[in-house]
Amino acid sequence: MAISFVDETGSGTLDDAEELRPRMMSVAYRMLGSVVDAEDAVQDAFLRLHTAHDVRSPEGFLIRTTTRRCIDKLRAERRRESYIGPWVPEPIDSSAATNDANLQESLSLGFLIMLERLSPMERAAFVLRSVFDYEYPEIAKILEKSETHVRKIVSRAKEHLTEGAPRFRPPREKAFELAEQFVAACRAGDAKLVEQFLTADVEVHSDGGGKVTAARVVIRGRNRIARFLAKVFHLKRRDYDMHSAVVNGEPGVVFTLGGNVVHVASVRVEDGVRGVYMCLNPEKLTRWSIAKLE
Repeated sequence: MAISFVDETGSGTLDDAEELRPRMMSVAYRMLGSVVDAEDAVQDAFLRLHTAHDVRSPEGFLIRTTTRRCIDKLRAERRRESYIGPWVPEPIDSSAATNDANLQESLSLGFLIMLERLSPMERAAFVLRSVFDYEYPEIAKILEKSETHVRKIVSRAKEHLTEGAPRFRPPREKAFELAEQFVAACRAGDAKLVEQFLTADVEVHSDGGGKVTAARVVIRGRNRIARFLAKVFHLKRRDYDMHSAVVNGEPGVVFTLGGNVVHVASVRVEDGVRGVYMCLNPEKLTRWSIAKLE
């Protein structure tokens, strides 16, 4: 027998609430940058829903519980301080995700890295308001803050994210076309051609997590980056299969060896290639192509 709850329309079942799981995963992933951690937070919220009584709004209960679980996790762990090398969020195959431009942008690895500047409370308020359009009174209940305080939190978060915000985003088709040409130049090992695609402030984040060989610092400088990428794509990945992919809403590539995913990269295109985010940490590639988010 399905467990019932009371909602604003009368009644429902936990089977109905399951339809909310993708939305909860979408919020949790953007807060945590990890599919595994997001799954844990969302599963905990659903388990608590199973034992809760007189739940009037399943979505309200789930978003409140999921968000608080994510805040607690961010506060408790010190993963960034002890992490070896640059940290890149766990990449996802978003080829089947919504075409909503705002949701696509908020999935990008560059955007998720920028969210690392925010406190857990700021991140929660910003994601709920600016990405998922929750109203301020709703967010106030979720965070157990006054509406006035929440507005200040969101405003402060936006100020923290001003630096590094997108300058110019070409149409999606143009971005993917330029990225394809850029990757081809990298694959051919043509460093001079690669450099022509790069913006002056381009960065490369390469995440090996201390598990595999990767750059230990964020790489900057057009010439240095051009030579680095030409070497990685042309020489180090010469014997690997490579195919294009949509990585966190942006053009990217996936390298496989013996059928196993060993390297996922996304390309940030603005007025040129402004960022390349590479995940090589095997612990972050186990869920590739499995997670489905908005």
